[in-house]
Order: sequence, then C-alpha cells, then structure tokens
Amino acid sequence: MLEANRISLAYLITGILASKAVQLRQVASKVVYPGKETSLVERFRRFLQNENIVVKSEFNPFWELILSALSQSQLVLAIDSTKVGGGCICLMVSVVYKSRALPVCWVVFKGRKGHSSTDIQLALMKTLKSLLPAEQAIILLGDGEFDGSELVTWFEQQTTWRYVCRTANRLLIEHQNDWRPLAEIELAPEEETFLTDILFTQSGQVGPVNILVVWHNKVKEHWFFVTNFTDPDQARNWYRKRFSIETLFSDVKGRGFNLDKTRIWKPERLNRLIFAVAIAYIFTVFLGVDLIVRGPFEKLFRTDRFYHSLFQLGLSHLNHLLKTCLPIPDLGPLPPPDSFEHVVLAC
Repeated sequence: MLEANRISLAYLITGILASKAVQLRQVASKVVYPGKETSLVERFRRFLQNENIVVKSEFNPFWELILSALSQSQLVLAIDSTKVGGGCICLMVSVVYKSRALPVCWVVFKGRKGHSSTDIQLALMKTLKSLLPAEQAIILLGDGEFDGSELVTWFEQQTTWRYVCRTANRLLIEHQNDWRPLAEIELAPEEETFLTDILFTQSGQVGPVNILVVWHNKVKEHWFFVTNFTDPDQARNWYRKRFSIETLFSDVKGRGFNLDKTRIWKPERLNRLIFAVAIAYIFTVFLGVDLIVRGPFEKLFRTDRFYHSLFQLGLSHLNHLLKTCLPIPDLGPLPPPDSFEHVVLAC
C-alpha cells in the first residue's frame, strides 16, 4: 500500500474509534487533521474508491498477528452473514477468541441475508484455506445458510477440518433405507438423537455424515445439525461457540461502530470500509486483553461483579489512556486465551 493510502487508513481507523461511527463526516469530525474537514472526507472517499487497495493482502499482517497466538492448537472458526450498507451482505469467517470472534476474511455482495450462493461460499472457503497453515486443525461452525451439499462435500474433503452446521428440517437424508425429510424422524418433545453414517440430501448424496438432533427449550422444537464429529456432546459444545460471531457483528454495528448505518452501497467500497472497521475492532480487543494482562485492570473495574466483554474493556482502556494523556501501549502479539482464564468475560 502506498504511504499516502496508509496514512488515509490510519486517519479512518482513528476516526472510527473516536466517533464510534462509520459515516464519513462523523468520522472526519473526530480526527485531528491539518487541512479542512471537508478535505478529509474527500480523502476518505478516495480511499474507499481506490481499486489498487487489495484488502486480502493488506489485511494479512493483522491475521498473522492473531494466528501466531492461536495456531499452536486447533482453530475454532465461525462463518455467518450480516446486512451492511445499501442492500449489501457481508459473509465473514472469524476465529473464536475467548468470548469474542476476530475477523479473518470476508466478502461483500448485493443480496439478502441468508441467501449467499454456493459459489460465493466456496470462494470464501478457498480464500480462508489459503490463509491457514497446511496441516492446521480446524473446527468450523455455521448456521443453516451453510448446509448445501457442495459446501458440505468441500468440508468433508479437508482432512484436518471438523465442522458442525445447522441444517433445515426439510432436507432429505437416507435413514432406515429410505429417503425422508429430517422433520419426519420420529422423536418426542425433549428427545434427542445422533444418527451416524447418513447420506445427506437426496440430490447431492454427501456422506457418510452424522446428524445431531437436539431439543431447543426456548423455541420448543428440534434443531438439526450436519457434522463429521463422532461424539454428539463435542458437536453440541463446539457449536455453542458459533454465537461469538454474532457478538462480533453486534460490536461493529449497534454496540460499537454502527456499521449498519453506512449509506455506502457499492460492495467494493464497503469491502474497504469493513477493512478499516476490522482493524479498529481487532485493535480494541487487543487493548481489552492488554488491560487484563498488563494494565490497571483492577483500578478501573470492579472484580467482584464483572459484566464487561473484551471489546467493552478495550474501549474503556482507550478512553482512559486518552483522558489521562498516557501513551497507547505497544500491543505486540495476542496472548493465548488461557493466559487469563481467571477472568470471566461477558458476551
């Protein structure tokens, strides 16, 4: 990236952190800039329009910083989509870290939530694979948008990957020598089961796979999951971590940077805006970790009743540093999550 673009990105990230917004005028209003505020807004626009900025390669150093802390063990990844901008969807893969999820890679496209095509999903998975060490152990978690036969086939082909994806009860499986919808599996309320060596979808015939059926107490219905885990308890427990990506979306939207309020409607420009938001988010989480590991954690927060997430801690730490004119710490690599297991974090 050219030096001028790097400076523009730094201004953009600074303004996002200070304003907790992504509307360019609001962002510019919080940045100390030698020129006019309108000039800074135009600078931001030129950055977002710049086709020479390749997000994947420019974001890679930040991903490597995260990977260096987590690659010694299996990586827990979640995939999900969320609405951003004018009629656009962001399909994102994130890595689970404590109670948060950190962005890894994403794609932005015109569409409706829950309706990403198989081609888009597979392209993102191939991008993801290119970012990972060859023999890295992976656990991938997805909701019902990611249960297509082609995608599940691709998961099955990755020898070091395990996956759990929720699936629709209308999909057909071969059960007891007959093709039937999952909804027709005879189970009483609150009854659960684990089906092994199943062919999945009559049209695609993926398999053998395993099907986990659990009872959801809140909605009073059975939920179905396709997986290559052989232990149903493991599949269930890992899937619960998928909700970390929903906290990520909440943080960059209503609880943090209000990404959903942007009026930008072109996917390629939104992609570059999300690039800046992703760096701002990672920086904030790193600050939250730094506050616990090295900072004045006990001086700023009660430890008998604790309701803060890493993201909220990071924002508070940043505000404290700015108010007291203290330098921003050199964050360095992300510490392993087990280095502060004594702290119970909020979701």
